Amino acid sequence: KIMERAVAEAYEKGFLGKNIFGSGIDLDVVTQTGAGAYEVGEESALMESLEGKRGIPRIRPPFPAVVGLYGGPTIINNAETIATVPHIFRIGAAEYAKIGTERNGGTRLFCLSGHLNRPGVYELPMGYNLKKMIYEVGGGIPNGKKLKAVVPGGSSTPVLLPEEIDIGMDFDQVGKAGSMLGSGGVVVLDET
Repeated sequence: KIMERAVAEAYEKGFLGKNIFGSGIDLDVVTQTGAGAYEVGEESALMESLEGKRGIPRIRPPFPAVVGLYGGPTIINNAETIATVPHIFRIGAAEYAKIGTERNGGTRLFCLSGHLNRPGVYELPMGYNLKKMIYEVGGGIPNGKKLKAVVPGGSSTPVLLPEEIDIGMDFDQVGKAGSMLGSGGVVVLDET
């Protein structure tokens, strides 16, 4: 309902629709509620779901930009990507790319969960140090307990041990630690 209201407001103010601000550009946005399955976060699984099929990923190629929703070229961006657009417009693409690391610019939403004093969702620069994220942003481990392990990027990533967490959270550095930065869901486990 919030998204539908925001889209309606964008039409009312002329940001969406026909001939936006006299530019000759037409842009329509349609919202579609999904079933909420985790797998449908993957773009081709989302297209399957929107077409009324079971929400499982498609085999590639063809890639969605060539053959996507209903067989047409399709580009899908998630809410996290779209949320960065106003910031990029405000400071410019070149400045936004300077945030984070050289090969992994910009920011990322990190969901800190598990045994932390301040779990939550934090927008941080790509490459932000995982150890600092746990102990400074997340407030450390409660009740004086010791860190046992960290799942750095969702359920599909391998577990990191305490001696492996002094790394930047981007696709290059976490990859060197034998893991992959996936969903941005960081799960912290204490010694219990």
